This record gives sequence, C-alpha cells and structure tokens, in this order.
Amino acid sequence: MKYYFHVSYLPEIHRDDKKLRLRVSDLLSEKLHFAERDWVQIELVLLGGDVVQIERLLSGKEMQVDYQLHGRDFWKEQIRSSKEIPEYFVEIFDTLVLEGPSPRNMDLLYGSYYTYAIEHASSAFLRAYFKFQKDLRNIIAAIRARRKGLSPSDYLVAEEGDITDALSRSTAEDFALSADYPWIERLIAAKEPVETEETIQEIIWETLDEMTEHLDFDFDVILAYLLKLQLLETSLALSEEKGMEIVRQLEEL
Repeated sequence: MKYYFHVSYLPEIHRDDKKLRLRVSDLLSEKLHFAERDWVQIELVLLGGDVVQIERLLSGKEMQVDYQLHGRDFWKEQIRSSKEIPEYFVEIFDTLVLEGPSPRNMDLLYGSYYTYAIEHASSAFLRAYFKFQKDLRNIIAAIRARRKGLSPSDYLVAEEGDITDALSRSTAEDFALSADYPWIERLIAAKEPVETEETIQEIIWETLDEMTEHLDFDFDVILAYLLKLQLLETSLALSEEKGMEIVRQLEEL
C-alpha cells in the first residue's frame, strides 16, 4: 500500500537537528489512517520501548519510557510476579529479575526481541533493519568482551552463522568483518562511552538512509522516519538531561 499524502507531508529531518517539527506521538496519532497490517509493524518497533522500560525498572529508575506497548505499570507488576510475560521474553525474564540488568543479560533480552521481531515482521525492510540491529549489538558485545580480555563467543546472542563465527574465532582487529560492515572500524576506534554512543547513533542513521534510498511512497519510508524520530527524541532528551545536571551542579557550588 502506498502512502502518498503521509510521506509527502513528512518534514525533512537530520541527525543533528535540535528542534523537531514532528514528533513520534504525531505519527502514532495517525493510527486510523494506516492499514492494520502496517500498524502491526509499528507495534514491533514500539516493543523496543518495553525492553528499555524493563532495563530502567530493574536498574531502579522510575523514568517512564515515552513509547512502548505494555507500559511501565505492567512491567512493574511482572517484576513483582511474572504471570503475564509475553512469550518472547519468558526465557530471559526470570534471569533478569534474579540477576539484574547486566550487559550480558540485556544483550540476551534484546536478542529475544530482535528474533521475535524478525520472525513477525511482514516488511522486508523492517526484517533487514532488525537483523542489522542484532548484528550491531553482537559486534558491540564482542568488542566489549575483547577489551576486557574475555572470549567474545561467550557474549553473543545470535544463532550460529557467518557473523557469529567471525566474532567468535577471528583474531583480526576488525574480526575480518570490515568488508561487510565498514562501520566496524569506527566502533572499535570509539573508546569513551559518549563517543561510542554517538558512533552507534551515526551508524544506525546512515544505515536507515542506505536501506530506504530507493523507496518512494511505501510504508517502509514511514517506518524509517519513525525510527529516525526515535533516535532524535532520545538524543535530545539525553542532551536536556545532561544540561539540567550541569545546572544542578552549578547551583550546588
């Protein structure tokens, strides 16, 4: 199904934008104008917010995630008594509650999410995007493990395949993956947390651009736009949070 009107009115956005003319909530308010099959794709994207919410709650942070499927209260109740856990999170959830949101456990949670989303996405674009996200998270986990002198193979969450084989066995600095993932060298070069996060956001944005370069008025264009808006809103919220922290520190002087 083509969305000529919706795609035409989407304002142009850039990764370094400081103000947004359109927000995620504006796109979500158009639910009645999207085909039911297409809205299911949006729900797969929103499910990622549930993963973030779980992580925040288990870390003792009460902050509400703006966009998710089930809501903070639902997940607070599941942490107290996991009776209604969606089947795609069942295997990892009890471990998360018992052990907490360690990097390894969060990788497993995100891995469960990506696997479910890939299996249920009817959009070829969205399947490819979640596959990219899964590969990206595994690469980040492998780099993190290697820096700590640990075996990357113990920190991968994908099924066996070319990328997991390379990450597990290769001794090359780039895991012999630069040809297929040219951005891996930038990730390896990023040493500080802030620099790493900035690099990740750049890679995701650039990948979305590449994946939608030849699309016109397909719903995939709207999905990519939604994913970019999520990146921008998260980035702007973090910048505002950092700014407020600086103000609080100055007030304490």
